[in-house]
Amino acid sequence: MEDEAVGKAKRYIIAELKKGRTDVERIKKEAAQKYGCRVVSNSEIIQGQKLPREIIDILKKKPVRTISGITSIAVMIKPQESCVHRCIYCPYTGRAPKSYTGEEPAALRARRASFSPSKQVISRLKQYQATGHPTDKCEVIVMGGTFLEMPKAYKRSFIKAIYDTMNNRKARTLEEAKKINEKAKNRVIGLTIETRPDVCGKKEIDEMLEYGATRVELGVQHPDDEIYRLIERGHGVDEVVNATALLKDSAFKVLYHIMPGLPGSDKEKDVEMVKRIFNDERFQPDMLKIYPTLCIEGTKLYEKMKKGEYKPYDAEEAADVISEMFRHIPRYVRVMRIQRDIPATLISSGVRKSNLRELVEKKIKEKGIRAMEIRSREVGFADESGEIENVEIENMKIKKLRYKASGGLENFISFESEERIAGFVRLRFPDNFIFRKEIDENTALIRELHVYGPEEKIGSSGKIQHTGIGKILMGEAEDEAREKGFKKIIVISGVGAREYYYKLGYKQEGPYVSKMIT
Repeated sequence: MEDEAVGKAKRYIIAELKKGRTDVERIKKEAAQKYGCRVVSNSEIIQGQKLPREIIDILKKKPVRTISGITSIAVMIKPQESCVHRCIYCPYTGRAPKSYTGEEPAALRARRASFSPSKQVISRLKQYQATGHPTDKCEVIVMGGTFLEMPKAYKRSFIKAIYDTMNNRKARTLEEAKKINEKAKNRVIGLTIETRPDVCGKKEIDEMLEYGATRVELGVQHPDDEIYRLIERGHGVDEVVNATALLKDSAFKVLYHIMPGLPGSDKEKDVEMVKRIFNDERFQPDMLKIYPTLCIEGTKLYEKMKKGEYKPYDAEEAADVISEMFRHIPRYVRVMRIQRDIPATLISSGVRKSNLRELVEKKIKEKGIRAMEIRSREVGFADESGEIENVEIENMKIKKLRYKASGGLENFISFESEERIAGFVRLRFPDNFIFRKEIDENTALIRELHVYGPEEKIGSSGKIQHTGIGKILMGEAEDEAREKGFKKIIVISGVGAREYYYKLGYKQEGPYVSKMIT
């Protein structure tokens, strides 16, 4: 009887949504009351039904997960041997890799999967598919500790398992697994690896390229040698500068993790840090994750706090400092995240509120700050319900921004209006830090191509994605490189995105795709 009642409830909900109602939770409660059953989940309503796209959009959980055009899958490494370094703020419980407590959502998923990369990927794919999210274009991020310092056999098997699972078949080698993924149902269109600046030299970059990585997240924290000494970081500013330049001249996208509120810093120094990062040509990352410093029991920083030698920012102070940072973050940068996912119960002192980004956005509005970073202007965020058809593509135009960075010249070519950005390409003319055999002084690099809007299945025609914007941007980048005398373009492409570039005349060259433009 329960199954029959649930079936009737689902049909009632779908019928009401087709009438144009969008108050899903109210409709679900009405259905439960009407048919005397439990409240059904959104995923149950979607499963086994051929529903119009607009109904699926309404029923999707957390549309923000795919609103930027990709589906994100975090895969966490095992706790054992995860990191040998001893930064004073970093927790290690044994339940998760170092820097995680084991209670964060991603860590809990990893623990349930016994840190098996395959089980983590399967679980996440099922969750997305059950709630109507396309999974054919996935950005995979390898999280926790210092992955690149782990045993070689573990690293290779870990990465291969990710591809094998996405491919739904086991390949003989990593290279074969990557090749299969080019046409797989669930494609890895981007692979991100977190590392330290002192574990990001030529050897590590070659290794990451072999894995199919496209973006590197560097734990920069606060580029100041005195602060690095105080937090026992184990490296200096020189390593940050070197890693950044090598990554860019190898075509990687570069993301910095920064930590406001570290020992030795204050509000003024933290804001000045962001100004320096984007005014000093040696830094200038493409993306930021901003993690206010937290005190967690079991760390050296916690002991300093207990002795009265240190006090982190609370939520109000952190929101104030971070909002000021937004004054100095340029339009070519995307702030990917503000705040860690650590449960408030495990935070002894620091930001305990889980809505820090909302508090920052409120401060930005109150202060009249015009946030120019990408996430604030993406077309998909015009309306978080996913309703973006009101964005007028014809009102958008190509804009070009050039800036010197890490010894080369960056060209940020975007498709945007005064208020919204629909897509961009990062074109780099490299210089002093070239070391890959595929790249020479006649080679221009495309480090990123991104078109925004909710993710659309490959081959479909979405509202913003698949409207030809990517092709237009690629053409602009090729023209720009050709005019400056470059003979070849290299693109760092996730293996699952290579097919797109093949259609534009590119061919595989080592870990990249390339095209002669003369």
